[in-house]
Amino acid sequence: MNSGGQDDALGRLVIVNWEPEAAGLVRALQELGAGDLVCIGTSSADACEAALTGLRARGVVRYLTASVGDGVEAFAELLVREVDVATASSVIVLPHHGGGEPDAFSRITCAAIHRACRGQPPRIVVAVEDPEATHEFAGLGVATIFYPGFLRAALLAHACLDLAAFRVLLGLVRGRLRIQTWPVPPTLRAGTFRDACLEVEADPAGNPVTLLGVFAGAADAPTMVVNPGPGRALADAVGLLVLTGQDA
Repeated sequence: MNSGGQDDALGRLVIVNWEPEAAGLVRALQELGAGDLVCIGTSSADACEAALTGLRARGVVRYLTASVGDGVEAFAELLVREVDVATASSVIVLPHHGGGEPDAFSRITCAAIHRACRGQPPRIVVAVEDPEATHEFAGLGVATIFYPGFLRAALLAHACLDLAAFRVLLGLVRGRLRIQTWPVPPTLRAGTFRDACLEVEADPAGNPVTLLGVFAGAADAPTMVVNPGPGRALADAVGLLVLTGQDA
């Protein structure tokens, strides 16, 4: 199993369930030193080629149309024949949307990777939709499981407690993302800030958002509270502070 060399710290990477909307992930990995990536997904080849055109100038990027939805055996054989997955340094499994329960689909994907590598898979990183699903990947050779919603919130919460980090964050998002005030959903009125972080994850168009804090106090002069803590009740909140928008 190849763990990558000094000249390419990340080695060869495989991204499963990749979509054109995740072009930013490819860009970020390339900036970290990945020079050889294989993206596998179910989106049309034309849409994926358009998303990857500019990224190919930075390194080798291939796209294959396939998924474990075609069958575990068939997908495992493709991973061996077309990808040589056992020699990759890492495999990143993203949630698959439009094919049933995403985390169940990811578990089957990990099983196919495990089978393709005869029980000795490379490092597998899985992004889950439900943070309660992490234990269900036991025995599938998964090295890291993370929940993107909590990751975004944790990074922003840290930035809000560190002025220098917050300024860097503002520099990164300025001109690309927007900070908005949203009403508190009626279903969350009796809940906490943690409940809101779990529920408020996308805008009406389906783009991911991150909850930054709340507005509390009188409706005509609310006080903005950033990173109020998971136990902060929403009963007196007059609005939610939300980071939203799309990468330009």
